[in-house]
Amino acid sequence: MSPKPIWWQEMATGRNLFGLGINLQGIVIVEKTQMSEQYFSAIQKFTVLDLGMVLLPVASQMEASCLIIQLVQEQTKEPSKNPFLSKKRAPIPELSLLRTVQQIPGVGKVKALLLLQKFPSIQQLSNASLRELEPVVGPAVAQHIQAFFTQPR
Repeated sequence: MSPKPIWWQEMATGRNLFGLGINLQGIVIVEKTQMSEQYFSAIQKFTVLDLGMVLLPVASQMEASCLIIQLVQEQTKEPSKNPFLSKKRAPIPELSLLRTVQQIPGVGKVKALLLLQKFPSIQQLSNASLRELEPVVGPAVAQHIQAFFTQPR
């Protein structure tokens, strides 16, 4: 008999947990028994390393249900302390915009993403001052960006 995983991926379906507005990033609850012990290591590696989800081993289905209830109750008290809530990610910029920003000398993918979080359009980026650019990419790259937009072609 293999472990009994309870998959919980609310964000993938776009639903909220019990209508409470709770979006969980992903939790796998596994009932750990003598029989399932042999598979636990493989499930742990797959869940945590490959899927990037939280794995919670429990002794019984009753313990799993108590854990879920506790998560819901804690969420309603203080949402910021629940480690299982998904973090709001910055929206991923349009691929063509990202590639355009990467054409600036000294700007790779990481810096392009940082720039587009702060300056979501080419117009905003081109109008940014050195003072605004430096905290995002540092002084050297900030100068490259300004030169890129101010030098005649």
